[in-house]
Amino acid sequence: MGGRGFFGAAAVELLRREGSTPLVASRRPGADITADAENPASLRSVLRAHDVVIDAAGPFQQRSTALVGTCLAIGCDVIDLADSLDYVRRVQALAPAIAGAGVRVLTACSSVSAVSAALVRLSGAQMPVRVSVFLAPATRNTSTAATSMSLLSTLDHPVHLVREGSLVERRAFSQARLFEFPRPIGRVSARLAESADAVRLPTVWPSLRDVDFWVDTRRRVLTALIVAAARSRSLRRAMRVAQGVGRRLTKRLGSASGGFGIDVEDANGARHSSGFLHPSHSYMVAAAPAVLSARRIAAGTFGSSGLVPADLQVDPWELVTYLRGLGITDFGIPSQPER
Repeated sequence: MGGRGFFGAAAVELLRREGSTPLVASRRPGADITADAENPASLRSVLRAHDVVIDAAGPFQQRSTALVGTCLAIGCDVIDLADSLDYVRRVQALAPAIAGAGVRVLTACSSVSAVSAALVRLSGAQMPVRVSVFLAPATRNTSTAATSMSLLSTLDHPVHLVREGSLVERRAFSQARLFEFPRPIGRVSARLAESADAVRLPTVWPSLRDVDFWVDTRRRVLTALIVAAARSRSLRRAMRVAQGVGRRLTKRLGSASGGFGIDVEDANGARHSSGFLHPSHSYMVAAAPAVLSARRIAAGTFGSSGLVPADLQVDPWELVTYLRGLGITDFGIPSQPER
């Protein structure tokens, strides 16, 4: 679903590289399947029991759980690339129904939260107390209508993060924090944003006291504009009107390189940073977990069922090996243990 959008198309490309033949679904004519993720009748006309559905139909901030509900009724597995905390919470509320339907649902199976959970596992922290996630997006590639709408909707309300074990609210982009990526990115001054990690990671690691998410556009003017828009409703309205022009400028002047990293602190105070980056195709990190999970489900080798926890959506070392094969550079990841 959403196979003609940016991240959906990336997932399709990766599946085709390995010889799979995914069916591309879109609301727009011209795809293999014409279907609307928000229209149950449309979905029932094309889905069959035991289908594996990758849901990349963003922005998830504007989505209902109609697709998940329809797949539960039909008997389909669902893997979504949701970046919306509210959407993921609604999916999590369906956990009893998901278990009863005998299907698998992998929500936020993307950079957030599958990759961040994999990096926590690879850090070796047995009882993490803090996880801070940093995104330096390749805005020249990822500036799309869906990502723009996702950003603007985030600015409309306070963002959620975990502080002292509780879910709290803060104004978007109101705080800054430094993180050191390797070259070509280097040090970033990232701003506070929202991600599904705040609700996905504590269910895996109850020891977590702090979970937050930080984004750096790596363009000072753009960051300053977003900070101001978080405070001004009229400025947000103006940005919505002009977002087409803004996307074109970002594609010309934005950053081609991108990275995704985390900083983990365990109960004894030890810290570990790690992540992935690429000079032009870092967005593949976001699509890779869904591709790996879909491949395992289709092959009958995916072990978990029901609402799958973030750390069981993808094997950490399989993810690292796969990304290395795509030319993605990693940092702070220890050597793979001998099997």
